[in-house]
Amino acid sequence: MFRILIVDDERIILNGIRMMIQEGCDLSFPTEVVTASNVPQAVEVLEAFSPDLLLTDIRMPVMDGFELIGHVRERYPAMDIVILTSHADFAYAQRAIRFQVTDFILKPIDQNALKTTIEQAYGRKRRQEEMERHLAMREVRSMMLYDLSDQEMTCSGELLEGLFPHGYFTVIVLELAWTGEEGKGLDQVLEGILGAYYEGFDCFFRQERGQIIAICSHSQFLVNTEGLRLEFAEKTHCSQFWLGVSISATSYKALPGLYINAVQKIFYEKHFGRGNKLAELALFTYQDCVHIFMENEESSLRRLTEGYLAKVAAVFGNLYGPEEIGKSFLHNVLLYLENSSIPVPEGFRNPEAVWNGKGQAGADLDFGELAEQLLACLEDVKEQIRKGRGAPEEDTLTKQMLWYIRQHFREDMSLEDLAESVGLHPAYVCALFKRNVGRSYLACLHGERLQAAKKLLMETDFTVEQIAAQVGYNSASQLARVFRKYENSSPSAFRHGK
Repeated sequence: MFRILIVDDERIILNGIRMMIQEGCDLSFPTEVVTASNVPQAVEVLEAFSPDLLLTDIRMPVMDGFELIGHVRERYPAMDIVILTSHADFAYAQRAIRFQVTDFILKPIDQNALKTTIEQAYGRKRRQEEMERHLAMREVRSMMLYDLSDQEMTCSGELLEGLFPHGYFTVIVLELAWTGEEGKGLDQVLEGILGAYYEGFDCFFRQERGQIIAICSHSQFLVNTEGLRLEFAEKTHCSQFWLGVSISATSYKALPGLYINAVQKIFYEKHFGRGNKLAELALFTYQDCVHIFMENEESSLRRLTEGYLAKVAAVFGNLYGPEEIGKSFLHNVLLYLENSSIPVPEGFRNPEAVWNGKGQAGADLDFGELAEQLLACLEDVKEQIRKGRGAPEEDTLTKQMLWYIRQHFREDMSLEDLAESVGLHPAYVCALFKRNVGRSYLACLHGERLQAAKKLLMETDFTVEQIAAQVGYNSASQLARVFRKYENSSPSAFRHGK
């Protein structure tokens, strides 16, 4: 629905324009038209109606049209504004440019000119919506793959609901036996199959991992996907691939966990075989193992490790002994390394061989001794990673990335771009920022952009749209959302000291 607000103090003109739009313009898209006869009334309407296009007269009693336009630009920077006037003089044009007015329509209103103006505004809205959807889906994918906080997303909740209109979420991962260009196009094959199982889905190919990933939304909690594997094999003639279907969740915020869950099922099938009881233990304790791997402080390491062992004992009792716990722990570390694209040391490619002889089958669970053995293996793995990488220390890497953000924040910079600048995987970059900076890379990026935007707001007459483009945002509305999020204000209010 394309929403239009018309503001004019002459009732005949107001009703005439509305009749033209609703009955005479023969538009190819649905419209909703609301009218106001003065500026105060229009301001009230704006709060509830949120139009896409404002058609307003300038010469009105009490408050003129430019006061309304200023109000709109402060709160709704992306809205199209068209002036209705019989006074096409230079002074109006000057003020209109400053307020980013889209167009003029001279009175008496020509129906064809009105139709053209509305169609152009509708086209701009559709293009902007498509760009917003593309950016939103990119944010959702990054959040899922790299475990970014949903609080850092700049897309609106309304847009997310449009992307995922159904109540449940599932992630499907198809891992191919190869990586590279030959996997391209298979995501479209999977899309053609998924329509029989899910109401909504987004498929994409992750080339460096040889993965086809689908974010699925559906109205029923349980979806029977037994035929999915066979259909994909028949339509692609792929003889070797692995399929992981995650559990279901009720929020897009669970997508990082759903992706890991799907990848885990593939990994455990490869390493343990189907139905092996070790998969249950590994699946349950994966996040604990990752937290232990990421920790560097010695006392915290020991506390986390002993807590992990206590958790296993509390939940599973004597079902798993030290040998199985050790193998499960090291397999989870290997899974994390692979999922983060951290080079796996040659001596760690077979975790069972690394653990062999350290935990004795059937032995009693001694937390202290087992913790020592796990931490010794972990330190050995970390040392091999450090030697193999030959890269700078973490604080140096962090400084390099902060410098890169300062130099490139005006560009359409993604997490992948930042990670590539230092030769690391995006997931590892996220972890480094959280640990060494205390906030995410996105918060740092937005911080640089907002500093530049505030400087331009105070020192220039550039429009909000122009400033957004100069500091790296795709639209005035995106800049406004980020501004409200971090500054608790709008760009226009900041400019005017409000």
